[in-house]
Amino acid sequence: MVTPRCTVGVDFGGTNIRVGLVTDQGRVIRRVVLRTRDHATPAAFVQGVRRAIDHLASHGGRRPNRIRGVRVGAPGLIDGRHGTVHELVNVPGGWRGVPLRRLLRQGLGRCCEVDNDANVVALGEWRLGAGRGTRDSLYLTLGTGVGGGIVSNGQLVRGALGTAAELGHTLIDPRGPRCGCGRRGCLEAFVSTASVLRSARLALRHGDRILARIMTQSGGPLTPALVARAAAAGSRFSLEIWRQVGYHLGLGLASLIHTLNPERIILGGGMAGAFRLFRGGMREAIRARAFKAPAGAAQIVRAQLGDRAGIVGAAMLVWEGSG
Repeated sequence: MVTPRCTVGVDFGGTNIRVGLVTDQGRVIRRVVLRTRDHATPAAFVQGVRRAIDHLASHGGRRPNRIRGVRVGAPGLIDGRHGTVHELVNVPGGWRGVPLRRLLRQGLGRCCEVDNDANVVALGEWRLGAGRGTRDSLYLTLGTGVGGGIVSNGQLVRGALGTAAELGHTLIDPRGPRCGCGRRGCLEAFVSTASVLRSARLALRHGDRILARIMTQSGGPLTPALVARAAAAGSRFSLEIWRQVGYHLGLGLASLIHTLNPERIILGGGMAGAFRLFRGGMREAIRARAFKAPAGAAQIVRAQLGDRAGIVGAAMLVWEGSG
């Protein structure tokens, strides 16, 4: 039996770096997890990926010549055409202007590519997940931040510098709350984890007994998941928090629908788990702000690849543009 060729997908996150062997069908054969804080410099990152690949190959029965190459998805402003990290976000070390693709090729002796993490997930979802069967799809990841990726006619949209699809910084209200980028009123400032927790703390001060009880029972810190549980249990405060999340998300999506006319909009990330709670507010805003025809053509669905999305999406860079 011939061992199938695989691609190494690397999901470079703020807490963990996940490295996996991925088949052409998107199956993760084996993966290892590294702590980001232990690989916070470019040299340490390359060394950690090299050790991970050696481990995967030796324990997964893969000869080195059966590994097609290495594909990395990283958070921040990434020039995917040249493999340059303009700036990383939520990663220690302050990476700026790092030629990561060149460093990886030198350190690993393999074909390597680097792109934005949301871009690679958008590509993976388009090819193997919720975007299958479309030519044009839009992906948003909702979590600590709001990232995005656009697939048009089977190819990622990158822009002049490779930094297109920073959809979380679509302007919603110039007088709105301050975003993590330092500016006011970005979509991310209204629909990220921080915005939900800010509203939830205010709800607690105003006497949200259901949320307070659920927090006490959990014994842990306040999280969007607990706010979702409170909403499901009937907390009017928590229900309104998710309605507002949905409404502001819908405002952002209305602008993107007008600009891109996507066939499918895919929502991923941890916050997408509350989809049924914010769906109503989202649809309300889209109906109010978007033209009926393009809004009706845009099917809004949840992502399908789950926690393997970063690894699989990175690996799928090998197929970009193949249709």
